Amino acid sequence: MIDMAFLLITFFIMSIRFGQAGEETIELPNADQAREVTDERVELVTVNVSGEGVYLVSGIQRSRAELYRYIEARKAEASEHRKLEIVVRGDRSSRFENVQAVMRMAADAGITDVSLAALQVADNVEQR
Repeated sequence: MIDMAFLLITFFIMSIRFGQAGEETIELPNADQAREVTDERVELVTVNVSGEGVYLVSGIQRSRAELYRYIEARKAEASEHRKLEIVVRGDRSSRFENVQAVMRMAADAGITDVSLAALQVADNVEQR
């Protein structure tokens, strides 16, 4: 029984670490009106755009063509009860053209809900 508990703990620790693997390399810009999405009826697809213009989805690097096919496939799989939203996490040193390309891909695939991720800045904290 103890062995089973250790196996479960190990599994959860490893799955948490792998789930956040692509998010560690992106340094988000600051925004004073950033908010957290908490609607359970929304399926979020997070696209990370690195400073070098590399697209990462779930820690997997994708070309623009591969990313577009992935977005189209996710749109086709979305049910009528769950809305699909694309969240773009662009590194603050990334060119906006790379972020804009993801927004255009989503629009071309018929996804109207696209948001940009940013760090929320408190009113009393001075921005850099």
